[in-house]
Amino acid sequence: MLAWAALLVVIVASFRPAVPVVWGDTPSFVESAFRTLEAGQPTVAGGRDPGYPALLAVTFAFGGDLGTVVRLQQTAWTILMLALAVTAQTATRNAGGLVPIILVATYPGLLLFRNVVTSELLFAVFLNLAMAGLLVATCVGKTARCYSVAASILCAALAACLRSQGILVPIVAVLVGASLARPDTSRRLAVIALSVAAALGLLATGSRFGASNSDQASVVFVPKTLFCNHLNIVLASDAARREIVSAVGARADAAMARLAADFAAEPDRWSALGFFGDACLFDTALDRDVAGDTGNAVGAARAYRRIFLAAVRDRPLAYAGKVVRQMTYGVTVAWPAHGLDPAIPVSTDDVPLVSDIITRHGRAAQPIDLQGGPVRIGLLSDLPVISACLFRALSIAFVIAVIYWTVTAVLRWRPEFSARGGIVIVMWAASIGTAAVAHTLDVWRYLIPAVPMVGLMLSLFAVELAEIFACLRRG
Repeated sequence: MLAWAALLVVIVASFRPAVPVVWGDTPSFVESAFRTLEAGQPTVAGGRDPGYPALLAVTFAFGGDLGTVVRLQQTAWTILMLALAVTAQTATRNAGGLVPIILVATYPGLLLFRNVVTSELLFAVFLNLAMAGLLVATCVGKTARCYSVAASILCAALAACLRSQGILVPIVAVLVGASLARPDTSRRLAVIALSVAAALGLLATGSRFGASNSDQASVVFVPKTLFCNHLNIVLASDAARREIVSAVGARADAAMARLAADFAAEPDRWSALGFFGDACLFDTALDRDVAGDTGNAVGAARAYRRIFLAAVRDRPLAYAGKVVRQMTYGVTVAWPAHGLDPAIPVSTDDVPLVSDIITRHGRAAQPIDLQGGPVRIGLLSDLPVISACLFRALSIAFVIAVIYWTVTAVLRWRPEFSARGGIVIVMWAASIGTAAVAHTLDVWRYLIPAVPMVGLMLSLFAVELAEIFACLRRG
């Protein structure tokens, strides 16, 4: 009861006014939302994923505003915290398992996204609800297990619609869920089959696969991201260089010089990747060069994709090594020290841009909608030094938990812990794997959605250690 009371106190104390905070991605999300509303189908601009704009579009259609969106995000965060607490107690049957969840509820890196008009918070909610559904499925009977797995699959599909980073999550949810459910009646089989069919429908219509690109940035976004964030492999590959020369023709020298300059820009900014990939990503002149004779975004996208694949085929070990380094980095900073400033930083340059977008689409932007002032995060963000030490310690604890889980899995000790810990680790790897393969985990907000999973792993690990020590004392 004390643990639950502490969690509820933390949840209540963490609430802040529903003031929307505008960041760099917000204009693209808002523009995509209005285009979705006007087109009547998922439509994206600025390379965004369609799930969050669809939510914004529905909110606008029912008369809501950006403040309404923040209230929805705050509610979703509360539901997630309570669901994680229920999951931890169900899986561990120990009040001590709630302590890491209380730490999750105080984590500034997640709290700040409740007010920011981006997809990170809702992505974190559905991602972790998907994982929680699988974990609960290990603790209930066969019928309830099938429904829990079905809910997990649907949440995983919704997460993938919100961010392409989660595209591996529904695949893992289906594979793990099928092994857990093992439906042995026609009714249970129908439940799982319907959930998989619904998930496929969501992905086909509500993810990037089904979205209509409405600007050049969206057309080239995915292939250019792959090209730019593997620029070191591209420049080191003779096959990729030949593809570049073939694409740009007479402009080859200028294009190669531009790529070299982009690669050399701010070399220390992304230490895990080894260079600053966004310098290339936002180089719009490069799009015109690689488009070749077509002169359009579709031609540029094809060229980027062709060059990237040539580089990977030529240097597969270099590519694999990058992915391994990224995942290792992700483990070591599993709970990144993010959002430790007292207030949420605001991109004031983008506030007028969002206001113009709202006005251009025929809606009045109320002053409260885009207040633009900083919003205090509170709780641990007011203690940045203590918070940084705490989160480093939690990341170290997660690494120890992963090592312990590996030993138990290999030696087949503690099968219950091994099975449940394996679910968390596999879902965690799936949640960051796409970013490690395509981008970089130097961008800490790509790791933020996985923090609640880390908390649950620590819940399982803490109770496991407590049981081992209790057995040693009795022995």
